[in-house]
Amino acid sequence: MIDTKQKTISLKTSSTSRQEYGEFHAKVINVRSLFTIIALFALACQNAFAQLNTELTESDRQEWIQGNDLAQYASAAAKWNNDVQQLSKSNPTEGGSDTVLCLGSSSFRLWDSIDTDMAPYTVLRRAYGGAKFCDLAIHTPQLVHGLRFRAAMVFVANDITGSEADKTPQEIQRLAELVIHKVREQNSAAPIFLVAITPTPSRFDHWPKIQAANVALQELATRKQHVYFVSTQEHYLTDGKPRSELFTTDRLHQNETGYKLWASILKKSLDQYINSKE
Repeated sequence: MIDTKQKTISLKTSSTSRQEYGEFHAKVINVRSLFTIIALFALACQNAFAQLNTELTESDRQEWIQGNDLAQYASAAAKWNNDVQQLSKSNPTEGGSDTVLCLGSSSFRLWDSIDTDMAPYTVLRRAYGGAKFCDLAIHTPQLVHGLRFRAAMVFVANDITGSEADKTPQEIQRLAELVIHKVREQNSAAPIFLVAITPTPSRFDHWPKIQAANVALQELATRKQHVYFVSTQEHYLTDGKPRSELFTTDRLHQNETGYKLWASILKKSLDQYINSKE
């Protein structure tokens, strides 16, 4: 015979358990909802932060230009404003602690096999065609703003082309120093590599002036901490002349063979000054 008191207690216990389970389940749902809200809020903040950090203010740009005697180059540099804006808009979401930044001109921009050639290094390009140090000095603040990287490689080869607008080695050095300053401002610990201007068939008539510019860049690297000059001419000259088999038909840009050679030189410098310290 079933004890009615015991049955009543059992029913009460069962009812209490269901109530407690219901309350617990509701709490779990509320906690999950809270986490979802937090995650969505964090994502919204991240997107808002990315949008705010994508572009420097015009006031910032003008202060940089006026304060560093760059106003004389501002008009010519404006032709790349759209390119720079497109390149830099993804800065907050691209890059990372293992990324090597490739900053400069078309030799980086046109390097379609760069990911394969530079492996195992992860590279990120911030380069536009026709870049000169006189405009890169203006655009570097925007190009590196909000970007994370492990090291930076800078290659610009258009300041000496045989025109009346060619820069002196001293001016190239001054402008390169401004680029370094802005890269260092974004990442104070990153090693910076100034890659020598390559001897090319199309501009070899001006090679003595280009050599002088390379010497100026090398001198700059020697007096800047964690800045290194990457010499290349010994690999691109045979009997004192450019190796034509390394260049495309325009005699200026490198072909697949040239890029593989360049990659081996650049990676050797990265190995020496990055991996050797890890």
